[in-house]
Amino acid sequence: MTSKYNPFATSYPSTRGPLGKIFRPVIDFRTYIRGGHMLLMFPLGIAYFVLLVVTFAVGGSLIWTLVGPVILLTVLFVSRWLGDLEALMAGYANGTKIRRPPSGLEGVSNFRSQVKVRLVDPTTWTGLIYLFGQFPIGIAAFVGIVTMGSVVFAFVFSPIIALYSDEPVHIMSDIGWTYTINSPLDGLLLTPIGLLALVLMSHVILAFSSLHGWWARMMLGSRSTRVSSRPAPTPTGDDPPRPSTTASPETATPEPAAKVKTDPETTTKKDPESPGQATPTPFNPDLQQTAVMPPAVLTPVPNPSDVRAEFTPDTTAISELTAREQEVFMLMAHGDTNADIAEELFISEGTVKTHVKRVLSKLYMRDRTQVVVFAYEQNLVIPQSRIGQPHQRRSYGG
Repeated sequence: MTSKYNPFATSYPSTRGPLGKIFRPVIDFRTYIRGGHMLLMFPLGIAYFVLLVVTFAVGGSLIWTLVGPVILLTVLFVSRWLGDLEALMAGYANGTKIRRPPSGLEGVSNFRSQVKVRLVDPTTWTGLIYLFGQFPIGIAAFVGIVTMGSVVFAFVFSPIIALYSDEPVHIMSDIGWTYTINSPLDGLLLTPIGLLALVLMSHVILAFSSLHGWWARMMLGSRSTRVSSRPAPTPTGDDPPRPSTTASPETATPEPAAKVKTDPETTTKKDPESPGQATPTPFNPDLQQTAVMPPAVLTPVPNPSDVRAEFTPDTTAISELTAREQEVFMLMAHGDTNADIAEELFISEGTVKTHVKRVLSKLYMRDRTQVVVFAYEQNLVIPQSRIGQPHQRRSYGG
């Protein structure tokens, strides 16, 4: 379950009252940081536009030579780094971190694999669209701030302007209205209007920056709705077997519901509800498994599967899966999307799709829904509500 992202949450915190939401942005330093970021969009947008247009034009014209593909591949990697920079600046200006997809993937150590990952990664192409869009967005932001800033400055400091001016100052509007300032007292009448314009300008900056932050999050941010608790692995080969790692209680990593009882001299029992358990655990059908049922819950109609004292999951089909496919299976059983699984296991979405197809084929299942049903029927996944804990709500982004 995901929570709806509100781009104006940091601009107008719920802790502020009505007057604070109206006048606080004028003295808030983050408003001016956002304004500076909007001014910076103009030169950066021009630089991005020129870089992309020139490299794509030259690389496209030389595509039949060895130079053209090198130029095009180079701009793909450079756009990734520029996207990281833009995500950092937009996140800092808006006070919210924009989480990028992991750049270090398992099994991606050679240049050919890295190029393939960049070509199939959706954020590569959305990042290019974002960089191209910074050109018109930067122009609009620069023109808007300069125009509003000039009007606010002229109105607020009109008494000082009139004091040091030898001739009357004429302020003309597009509708034919003209106001003449002959003395500082005449200019003092415009100061309150300038202050109100300053308040309005601060809200325009907040609104524009918040919408731009939403745009940056959508185009540059990770498509995964979960926060991975696993550190980025060191690429060593082509899809090597991944060792088990520890999981955090806040994340929705898979947790087998059955406790394995074996000889204590040969193996060590692990509590399935312990946050330090390595997950997911490879299945062994030769071991006798006995389910540990959660505390009884009052229900109008008891479920027979919830009151059985002993239950041995049928893991014959699961044991035929590889270690990586078992990890993908458990994440699928928790309802994770391909983007969630890719970011959790630090593999590409294309690799995830391949593993998902193999899991469904080996288990003779049509879709992911059957995977979830099978995992819950076999007690491989325990709902949080059954162990007396509320469901964890996932938040978008970092």
